Amino acid sequence: MLKLGLIGAGSIVQWGHLPGLVGNEDVEVVCVADPSEANRAAVGERLPKAALYADYRRVLDDPAVQAVDICLPHHLHEEATLAAFDAGKDVLIEKPIALTLEQADRMIAAAKDAGRQFYVSLNQRFEPCHRKFKELVDSGQYGKPFLGLMPVIGDEFARMNIRDSWKGRWDMAGGGAFADTGTHMIYLVLWWFGRPKTVTCNWGRFMVEPDNKADDNCVVTLGYEGMLVNIAVTYTALSDPWTEQKHFYFPGHSVHITMDPEHPLWHGADKKPWDPILVPPRPANWGGNVAASVRHFVQCLQGAAEPEFGPEAARETLEVILLAYRAAEEARTLPVPAA
Repeated sequence: MLKLGLIGAGSIVQWGHLPGLVGNEDVEVVCVADPSEANRAAVGERLPKAALYADYRRVLDDPAVQAVDICLPHHLHEEATLAAFDAGKDVLIEKPIALTLEQADRMIAAAKDAGRQFYVSLNQRFEPCHRKFKELVDSGQYGKPFLGLMPVIGDEFARMNIRDSWKGRWDMAGGGAFADTGTHMIYLVLWWFGRPKTVTCNWGRFMVEPDNKADDNCVVTLGYEGMLVNIAVTYTALSDPWTEQKHFYFPGHSVHITMDPEHPLWHGADKKPWDPILVPPRPANWGGNVAASVRHFVQCLQGAAEPEFGPEAARETLEVILLAYRAAEEARTLPVPAA
C-alpha cells in the first residue's frame, strides 16, 4: 500500500484530490499539512487517522511517507517539490508546474537526480469527452480542423479583488485568468494538435482593482498551419455560471464539447449528442478529472500503469503561457520556437 502525504488542504484538495484517494485500497494518506486550521479540520474529518500539521516539512520528515501530493499556491511549487525530492519522496503537484521555466527545469532535473517520479496534474486530459476528441483528431475521421474556439466564462472576482490573496498576483500566481484557468486550455490544445507556430495575446485588468493583480480577462490566439485556435478567459462574469466550451470546425463537420453533464460531446453537422456509451456523462464540475489524475499517479507509483505524460508536458504549457504574456507586452504576434 502506498503511504501518501498531502501538502496543502484547500478547496482543490477537498473537492478534487480527496475523491481520488479516499476509499482507494491501494493508498493510505498518513498525514496532511496546511497552515490553515480550517483547512486541516475539513480534511481531517474525512481522514480521521491522518496526522495534521501546520508545517509541510513535518510531512517530509515522516519516514513512512513515500510520496506527496502538493497543492500549494503556485509560487511555493518549486520550494516544496525540491524539498520533497531531497527527502526522497515521489511527487504529484497541481498545475502550473512553476512560475518560470528556470524553476520548472530545476524541478525536473531534481527528480532525475534523486531518481524519483514526478507528475503534474493536467487533469482535463482525463476527461472522457476530451479523450474522445483526441481520438477523433488523431484518426483524421473528419479531416483537419481549421478553427477552434475555446471560451471560459468564469467568476473569480472576489478572490482576485483581495489584494493579499495569492489568486491572480503576478508574484504568487504567475499571472491572472490566463495563467490559472487558461493553463487547462493550453495543455489540451498541445495534446490535441501539438506545438503551435505563433501566439498572439491581449489582456486587461478591467474590473479587479488591486494593482498587484494580473489579467482578469484575456484572449489568446494560437496559429497552426491551416488552423487558428482562439482561447478567451474571463474571471469577471459575475452574472453567469462557470462555463467552459470547446468548438472545433472541420471541413463539412463540427464537434462541440459542452457543459451538458449528460451529453458533453455533440456533433455539429446533425446537432446530436455523442453516444453516451462512448462518451459517458460527467459531473457539472471537473472534480472527476482531478480524482482520475490522482488515481493515475497512484497507479504509476505502484507500477500498475505507465505515465501518460511527464512533467515536460507541463513545462511546455508554461512556455506557451509565458510567451503569450510576452506577446501582449510587446503588442505583436510571436513565433513559437521549435521544441
